Amino acid sequence: MNGPPRTKSRRPPPPPRDQEISGFTGILERLIQSVPGAKGAAIVDGEGETVDYAGPMDPFELKICAAHWQIVLGDLRETRHFAELQQITVRARGRSYVIRQLPERYALVIVLHRHAAFAGSERTFEEIDAALYAEVGWPRPSRSAKWFRVDVETQPHDHSRPRRLRAAGRWLTIEVMGSMVGLRRREKGFRVRLPSGAEMLLVRECRGRWYADEHIEDLT
Repeated sequence: MNGPPRTKSRRPPPPPRDQEISGFTGILERLIQSVPGAKGAAIVDGEGETVDYAGPMDPFELKICAAHWQIVLGDLRETRHFAELQQITVRARGRSYVIRQLPERYALVIVLHRHAAFAGSERTFEEIDAALYAEVGWPRPSRSAKWFRVDVETQPHDHSRPRRLRAAGRWLTIEVMGSMVGLRRREKGFRVRLPSGAEMLLVRECRGRWYADEHIEDLT
């Protein structure tokens, strides 16, 4: 005899905020939604003060955590071998952490489930970095790679294969020219051609989010 149907567990709502919403709030919320296992994310300045935060984690605990990792990052900045450090990834017994260096001694601190230290893709982090840089007005480093989130419609019979791409408020039919190799598990990548003749790379990550290596608005 079958038991009662299982109900899908839902993430509890975040606790009440203890500071005003800012231009960073939506960016951090998007980060939490994009990285599996993310519990909280905060932007912290060079003095350890939290600029803004997001996630279901207790705000006070998150801010203390962010201030602690800013101290660690500051100590590493003073060493010869780690002065140019861009990211720290730590898998601990209870939780995992990703700390990304930002300009002017700011840092992005992400708290994750203990098994999720490497769950976030570099494309996701690059997209979030780009949004943070644009919000503040920091110039993007010339050496940084560029990946952009895009809306993709897939083939009816194969949800991992792109069919159309949304740009400038309309859908563009694309031609798949070939597949990419060397991607992470459960990722799919394609070389595609737009109606204009421009070519680009599209990558589908495990949560069904698509990224392009070119800004679609520039190509159309």
